[in-house]
Amino acid sequence: MKVGMLCHASYGGSGVVAAELGKCLAKRGHEVHFITVGRPFRLENYQKNIFIHEVGAFHHPLFEVPPYFITQVNKTLEVLRNYDLDLLHAHYAVPHSLSALLARQIFGKYIPVITTLHGTDTSLVGAHQEFYQTTRYSLEKSDLVTVVSSFLAEQTRQTFHFTGELPVLYNFVNTEVFKPEVRIERKSVARIDEAILIHISNFRPLKRVLDVIHIFKGVRQKRRARLILIGDGPDMPAVQKLAKRLGLTQDINFLGQIDNVAPILAAADVLLYPSSCESFGLVALESLSCGVPVVAAHACGIPEVVIHGQVGFLAEVGDVKEMARYTLMLLEDNDLKQKISNNARNYAISQFNAEQWVVKYESIYKELLNHKQDTQEG
Repeated sequence: MKVGMLCHASYGGSGVVAAELGKCLAKRGHEVHFITVGRPFRLENYQKNIFIHEVGAFHHPLFEVPPYFITQVNKTLEVLRNYDLDLLHAHYAVPHSLSALLARQIFGKYIPVITTLHGTDTSLVGAHQEFYQTTRYSLEKSDLVTVVSSFLAEQTRQTFHFTGELPVLYNFVNTEVFKPEVRIERKSVARIDEAILIHISNFRPLKRVLDVIHIFKGVRQKRRARLILIGDGPDMPAVQKLAKRLGLTQDINFLGQIDNVAPILAAADVLLYPSSCESFGLVALESLSCGVPVVAAHACGIPEVVIHGQVGFLAEVGDVKEMARYTLMLLEDNDLKQKISNNARNYAISQFNAEQWVVKYESIYKELLNHKQDTQEG
């Protein structure tokens, strides 16, 4: 198969999943063409059967900002014509799904379009009045819409009154990349007597990184610990200000954005994940695959990834005292921590390994292509 993959190249779950799916499909012999602005950060090295088609920015005094949507449609159309693609897979409803559909219409030949929703593309963007009708149209006109959690399926039905099929295809993790054995030496990031807590995000308000600082404060009142923060975003200044006010700055490593987080993540004792809403929670899954327990908020799709008491612990959104208590339970009970850690690793391998979910995507692609052939023959 020749698959056109429309996705964001920046840090974020949708781009990661698209990149990892593309790499797995390429290894299985399929040709994958990424149509995106920039190079997806999980596609840093050359790989056979993977092609990158960058959407250029068109600058003209007429436009206050470059018309990205139009240039993406044009690039998608160009790739369709030049590479004889079999289907288009759009990750994120706005603008990729609509771009794929319009490119197909201009192309003039039927090409299946599959849209995968990741969460904020519908709940925070597509649901806005400015995008609602076009988002709903793109969902209704896609040949198939998939979602990354049961929570997102229900949210999509309610928000857009969507009555079509919404198969749940969970995000997955490369368990050979995210594994305990890849950990860096703890002494490179913390003192020998310090527990290591970690948080990874884009530092947007819904990630509640200020809660991470308060949780860390609760832990530090009981024992020595170090907090590693990976990522950057709009809440970073407030996070730094709060850490300074609480006298915690010297106990926090602000590492910024890092492409290869697995070695640092695997060295941690606990991942702090207090988001107010996640449609899935890919960072949590990557943590579990490394054998690192997760302390998170019981919200949205997170309970579909983090099973309370088995691979981590869940508390109500904003309950930093309870999250600090769960974190201390793990740090102070070695037997409990080892049990949870083993459970987490085995759970990730059995339920979220890449192979089983890539096969399901592959099966969906084949079904759509078979339907296309039956339609043409009929």
